[in-house]
Formats: sequence, structure tokens, C-alpha cells
Amino acid sequence: MQQQYRDQVDWEQAFPPEEYQERITKVRSELARQGLDGIYINSGANLTYLTAYDMIWYNQRSLTGIFVRADSNDTIFFDEMGHRTLVSTTPEIRDIVWFEQGPGVSQIEFIVGALKSRGLLKGTIGLEKVGYSPHATIMDELQAAVEAGGARVVDTSTLVEDIRLVKSPREIETVRRAAEIGDKAMAAGRDALRPGISETAIEGVVMGTMMKEGGTYPSIRTMLGSGPRSGTHHSPPTLRKVRQGDLVFIDFCGCYHRYHVNVNRTFSVGEPDPRYADMMDESAVCVDKIVEAVKPGDPLTKVQEVADEYIDSVGLRKYVWFVGGYSTGISVPPDWVGRTFFRPFRRDQPDRNFEPGMLLNFENQFDVFDEVWRGGSGAAYIESFLMTENGIEVLSKLPRNLVVV
Repeated sequence: MQQQYRDQVDWEQAFPPEEYQERITKVRSELARQGLDGIYINSGANLTYLTAYDMIWYNQRSLTGIFVRADSNDTIFFDEMGHRTLVSTTPEIRDIVWFEQGPGVSQIEFIVGALKSRGLLKGTIGLEKVGYSPHATIMDELQAAVEAGGARVVDTSTLVEDIRLVKSPREIETVRRAAEIGDKAMAAGRDALRPGISETAIEGVVMGTMMKEGGTYPSIRTMLGSGPRSGTHHSPPTLRKVRQGDLVFIDFCGCYHRYHVNVNRTFSVGEPDPRYADMMDESAVCVDKIVEAVKPGDPLTKVQEVADEYIDSVGLRKYVWFVGGYSTGISVPPDWVGRTFFRPFRRDQPDRNFEPGMLLNFENQFDVFDEVWRGGSGAAYIESFLMTENGIEVLSKLPRNLVVV
């Protein structure tokens, strides 16, 4: 730890120390509930959640992580020597074990050695086996080494993420600020639209505005398409230039202290095909129906049921690419998508009831591929829902109809 650098930390921190201690306490409580003695956490989003650590390169061999004990508030952070300044300027990291670098040096040996020397390589230890970093073979090697040292290993890939699903009051303040930043960035992108501007230039306006407002780049690149690409999905901006009459689709997250609030809007440069305007007017009401019907304590699947019933009632089903949504919040590249969906996609995703503090996006995505509608190939909007004590709060204040510029 380079104390001289920590002493110079004079910029805004995401949360006060007590917030991070409360999070460690939640993890410890869950470890005790599951009968675990400790957990090695190496998911980038979870590291940010527990310590405010924010690093840009979780590579295929990176085992940067934190060990949390069930029987103590003491934690151990593990990182490579090249990150001394980064660690030193992250005040919530206190006890650090450095990975030395060199030919044949194994990060696993440092982890296992440190845990064993402190009497922590025993009982049952959780590992995050599923994640973007490191490669699965590295996690298999870590598991084998931990088991050889005398502990039993269980997969706890979802333990911390499930805790993160319900936001604290301080997190909710941060989420609302992320939403404000996202709206300002979207409005700037809208105001920049004109014939001749490139998709990449629109992206520059959106992200530049977010940075100026105190935000930072989100965990997925901006999805953006114009004209024939307006119905595309998961597509980054290209050098294509917008034309008069085009639909333009912009989808990103307002991001503040790594908290994400998804917003997507579709615009028309000039008067649109009236069928697109009608589609977006009708689909916009879907959100109103959900807000009216869904309250705290209702199952998450109720959102899906209300949405599906409404979309079918107005005859839009044949154009649907996706109607639904998923949990969001703190995240790091390459993904902001949480594992909790309104319609569970996997067996390990049971339905659960809404609690105040839950944050999920909600999407209406439509493709028009088999018909020729002037200006584009589809249209969409995305809102973000924050469940409060009184019901759903829609975080964006921008109209979700097709907006003409």
C-alpha cells in the first residue's frame, strides 16, 4: 500500500465507508446462512460493489479478488503489483496481498499460500466459477489448489449478485443520478440529429455529454442504428450518415459510479411513416399498464404477464422482437445485464417477488422485416423501473413515443 497516494485522495467517492461495511456484512450473513466459511470474489462488478475498486482489464488469467470470511469483518484483497497506485487510491481496500510477476509465477499459489498461512484454508469456501474473467480453466485450477489445501469448494457465482439485486437508500440516490445523466445524454443525441451526421458522431455527442455530467462510459457500447439499421439489435454505431426521413435508434445506459440505468429511444428525422408513429404510441401505453398493475410484493413475472396481455390486445405481437426486461445496477465491461429477468430464462432463475430497491429495465423492441415501412426496419424504447414502497417509479422523464426531430 502506497500511503502517500492514499493521503492525496481528494475526489468524490461513490459511498461512505459505512456503506461498504454494510455490504460486507450482508455477504457474511449469506455465507453463514449457506454454511460457508469464506468466499473468494473475483467478479469485477462484485469487487466494485464491495470496495469501489474499478479496473479496466480483467483478462483471461486475472485472479484479482477479495476474500470475505463468515467469522470476521476482516477481508483480504489480492492484486498484481502493477496496480499499486490503483489499490492505494481505493480507500476501502485495507489488507492487500500482492501477486508478484515473473516467468512461472502463479497467482493461485499466492492466494492459496496467503489463506493457508492465516488459517483460512479450511471448511467450505465459495468460488465464483461462472464469469467473464478469468478463463474457466483458471477457476478449475484454483478450485483444485484450494481443495488440495484442505477446504471444500462450492460454486457461489450468484451469491453476491443476488444480494446486489435490492439497492440500499444510498444506491437508490446514485441510480436516480444515473438516470438524470442518461436523460441529458439522450436529449443531446436527439438534438444533434440532422441529415449528414454519422452514427459515430451521434455516439460522440451522447457519451461526451455523459462524461461532462459526471458520468462514465457504460459496460456495453452504445447500440445505435439509423435508416435500414433502425431495427438492428446489439449493433454499434457505424460510419453511416443519417438521411432525411430516417428512423434513428439509440440505446445505452446512464452510468454514474458504475451504476447503470438503461434508456432507449427512437427518433425520426422528419415526418415518419405513420405506422411507426402509431406503433410507438400504442406500445408506450404498455408501461402505464404495468405501473398501474404491479406493486411491491407482486412476483416479477407479473410485469411480463401484464405486458404480454397488453401487446397482444393492440395487435403488435407479430412485430415483437423482445418484450421484457432484466435486472441492472452496478456493472463493469463487458456486460450490464443482470441474471434476473421478468421471464426467467434458466432453471437457476426462479421467480421472486418485488421488493423496494429493485431496479430492472423494461423493453419494447419491434422489427418490421416482412413489410416495407418508410424510414427504417424497426423501432423501440427501453425504460428502467425502480420499485419503491409506493410502486414502480419510471426513471426516465423523456417521452417514449416516436419523437420527430
